[in-house]
Amino acid sequence: MAVVDLPHRLKEIRDKTSEAINYSIDSISAFREEERERLFEYRARKEEIIKELDEAIKAADKAEADYRRSRAVLLTASRSGDERREKEAYENAARLMRVRGAFEEREKLLARQRDDIAREERRIEKLLVRSEEMGNRFRIALNLLNMSFDDVDELTGAGGDNPLLASMMLAERESMSLSRDLHDGPVQKFAGVGLMLDISKEYLDRRDLDRLGDELSRTRLHLADALEEMRSFLFQLNPSGLREGLFVPLGRLVNEIKSFSGCDVRFRIEGGADVLSLQKRTAVYKIIQQAVINAVRGGQAAKVRITVNLSLGFLSVKIVDDGKGFDVTEANAKAEERGAWGLVNMRERARMIGGELKVESSPGRGTTVTLEVPID
Repeated sequence: MAVVDLPHRLKEIRDKTSEAINYSIDSISAFREEERERLFEYRARKEEIIKELDEAIKAADKAEADYRRSRAVLLTASRSGDERREKEAYENAARLMRVRGAFEEREKLLARQRDDIAREERRIEKLLVRSEEMGNRFRIALNLLNMSFDDVDELTGAGGDNPLLASMMLAERESMSLSRDLHDGPVQKFAGVGLMLDISKEYLDRRDLDRLGDELSRTRLHLADALEEMRSFLFQLNPSGLREGLFVPLGRLVNEIKSFSGCDVRFRIEGGADVLSLQKRTAVYKIIQQAVINAVRGGQAAKVRITVNLSLGFLSVKIVDDGKGFDVTEANAKAEERGAWGLVNMRERARMIGGELKVESSPGRGTTVTLEVPID
């Protein structure tokens, strides 16, 4: 009976499985990139159609007004008894009726195209959310597969409440969120710059220097906006100054939020917030950052107040905004479906540093986020 080298055989199986998972991850990434490009094209086309539809509606309204006037002229001509005048008025009214009908048909056609594109846009958005989650699961499976068996036992031995597994899940969710924000923000703006440069080249080829100058000026402003958004994005990835404390990075966060949103954001630190370890300080900062971004982007808040206070062995944080608020229970239930992990990540970060996070909100009444973290 042949002796089976079990460890070697298991390694072969693991390597082949790892290769298959890597291939699946690459395929999902390629699929997602193609769908993102399609989504960008659909959104650009939808904007064009909306503009064309607006023009068609205005033209149809004008044609309707012209047709009504022509009917009044026809009525007057028929009463005058002048056959030649009546014939001309009739032909003009008939022509305007056809023009009106053509514009109305175009309006209906454009409205159908707009609705079709909107449906396709929603379908692609759902595909991107699902594929994002699928890729996340494949990456976690790959990480588990590449661990030693002892590591896997240690990871799964805590009944699903292991800090390492939680960190992996948090990192994957954050990676997906950052990827989406990068694509929907700076990447879209830089793509827009490319389109504007193409338009500029057309003006240059036609020697239309006036329009060329205007388009290049708009391109310059658009590029400056894209670069500013990229700098803000990089700061979110790696906020500087956390080793020295919370004051400097929070100050910069407030300035960044103010610059791109115009929201009145202020913060106050009472006591020695710097007594936290770097790990806890980073987690606290990330929670505050996410809460403020949620307030400004999702809540459309005009005012946000951040208070950090040290007392009785705890660091307390309170973020209050006057935004539109939301149903917390519903938001938690639909987080995975919408791929919106902000609240989930905030709670996970708080739990990982032994803290407690509470979110109080309701539609039309703003949001209050409170965090308590034990001092080291």
